[in-house]
Amino acid sequence: MSRDNFSPAGGRYSRISLVTDLDLPTIRLSRICVVGAGALGNEVLKNMVLYGPKKLTVVDNDRVEKSNLGRCFLFTSSDARAGRKKADAAIESLGRMNEEVELEALASDARELDDEFFSGFDAVAGCVDNISSRLHINSNCYHRNIPYVDGGLDGLMGRVQVVIPPSGACYQCSLNATHMAVLDRDFTCTGKEANIHRRRVPAEPSVSAITASIESLEIVKLLSGIQDAGIMYIYNGRKNELDRIEVQIGRECDVHGGVNSENNEA
Repeated sequence: MSRDNFSPAGGRYSRISLVTDLDLPTIRLSRICVVGAGALGNEVLKNMVLYGPKKLTVVDNDRVEKSNLGRCFLFTSSDARAGRKKADAAIESLGRMNEEVELEALASDARELDDEFFSGFDAVAGCVDNISSRLHINSNCYHRNIPYVDGGLDGLMGRVQVVIPPSGACYQCSLNATHMAVLDRDFTCTGKEANIHRRRVPAEPSVSAITASIESLEIVKLLSGIQDAGIMYIYNGRKNELDRIEVQIGRECDVHGGVNSENNEA
């Protein structure tokens, strides 16, 4: 279908269609999943819904709390008072932004979803705040050849990694021994106590928006076929600097077979 059929003059997507580097028809026919509806997820969801994809799914099992309101514009004070599920509150706001998009809310822990679930999408955006969820999404998407763009925040720092199977490095390839040592720690937005101590992840609205913009742009670029695999971006908000890093396939990465696999033997 032609670009003009998706973006008539003066239509909702007419200005986006002028960006000829992007394949707007493909973007608008795509099914996108955003896992995590916190500070980063709010911004990514907003950006994605403005493109008018065929379907936009948000996965998050947490409830809206007052502490979310300082950085999550999709939620309201009434959502926090009612303790609404973030996924439900998010799609209600997104529906007001673009009624043309099929929206789906799934109140679930990402680690409960399997590769069959992720195979139903053309791209998956990770906006979670713990390593174990990232590893789970990464491995399941890689297994089904689903592009995965992972984002993370820590105060004035932001990170985005592009994973496009079957070529190039994945998220696990970027981890070191220190990361693996804290694998079982759950870092949450609220910092509520569970069985272990949980660190409150610092989040600043402007850095959240900037990092989400990079993550969102990488999603539409890969859908348009103009993105390289295995790329990581590090944003330093203190200096307003952006570094682009080519991640190498890890010799001990389980997703790629590990150091002793036949695929990695000399």
